[in-house]
Amino acid sequence: MKRIHIGLVAILSLTACSGGGGGVAAGGTPDAGVGGPIEGLPAATLAAFERGRALMTHRFSPAEGLGPFYNATSCAACHEVPVTGGSSPLYRNFFFAAQGFPPFQGPVTTAPEIPSIVLPNFRAPPFTQPRPTIPPSSALFPVVTPQRNAPAMFGIGLFEFVNNDAITSNSDPDDANGDGISGRFNRTPTFDIGRFGYKCQANNIEAFIRGAANNQMGMTTDPIAGIAAVVSLSTRFLPQVGGGQSSPTTDGDGVPDPEISVNDFADIIAFSKFLKPPDRLPDTPESLAGEALFDAIGCTRCHLTSLPSSIGPLAAFTDLLIHDMGPALADGVSQGLPQPSLTSGTTENEFRTQPLWGLRLHAPFLHDGRADTIEQAILAHAGESETIRLAYEALTQVEKDNILAFLEIL
Repeated sequence: MKRIHIGLVAILSLTACSGGGGGVAAGGTPDAGVGGPIEGLPAATLAAFERGRALMTHRFSPAEGLGPFYNATSCAACHEVPVTGGSSPLYRNFFFAAQGFPPFQGPVTTAPEIPSIVLPNFRAPPFTQPRPTIPPSSALFPVVTPQRNAPAMFGIGLFEFVNNDAITSNSDPDDANGDGISGRFNRTPTFDIGRFGYKCQANNIEAFIRGAANNQMGMTTDPIAGIAAVVSLSTRFLPQVGGGQSSPTTDGDGVPDPEISVNDFADIIAFSKFLKPPDRLPDTPESLAGEALFDAIGCTRCHLTSLPSSIGPLAAFTDLLIHDMGPALADGVSQGLPQPSLTSGTTENEFRTQPLWGLRLHAPFLHDGRADTIEQAILAHAGESETIRLAYEALTQVEKDNILAFLEIL
């Protein structure tokens, strides 16, 4: 039990970690340090990180608690591109199902005997039940079934060191400044500011990955830090963890809970929290020209070049706000309690500004992986980013290529 502190208190001794400086990664070749820890970790935390990295690749078995339903047998199965902690290929997409009308949506509770979508889930032995299905409607409520592509984990744990003010100060829910961008912060149902997930629906790493372990592998966990993990010292629960920030997850599959020990899960948290963002590659004349254009056409209104944090500026190119991305990208799911707006009370059209550090390393792009290339992702932007996308489309081919050259060194 002594392993569980994983050096979190000692984090203030870390060196600043922007992830955005030019140059070649440690080791002499581009990307040599991808998948490694941030610099300056105390020895105990570094050891926990390495144990966590090994656990990410561990394939759980039904005897260890896998299931009863699951999409993958290891964390790395969905976080493997280009290394452990990365993203997933398109074939690893999973369905995200909700019933009801936004914002009053919840899990699908009925299994009707009608044609339905077959989930790509498996059931642990003895395989006594058929694969689960998603019905098109449940108890007279509509059911939506958008897909999700697992995002890369590089650097995201550092968002816990971004305080609430740094996020909320950039919000503009009703576009008071008239620039066409009306980003707003999202909150958990207990009003904690969100940082994690495609809709900023989770406040902290512990809550987010406990939910993923349970939903994707059927692996149960006990709280590690509990309410102490909540950024900004809230004492309330997070439903991301099915029951609460300080509540165990359970599944009744006959294997004693928790199915991942407190010590082991603390190590997985250490890996997730201190996984470094990829180093920016050396600039070229084209990338420098592209970076200037990226700012000039307005991309940096959402993809901020830097966020302040308690460990130094983070060159993540995100504002950690949610933005309306237009009806074509809308997934029909509303999560969290977003900052009030005169135009919208739900988030089915809204998504977090995705961090761009490491973008070159993990196609496909967008929340469901529909974009095979960076340019396809740009051209899918609509809603608040409509005028910015049109500005991109109006550029010459050389100018477009320069913007892509910039994004491909991040």
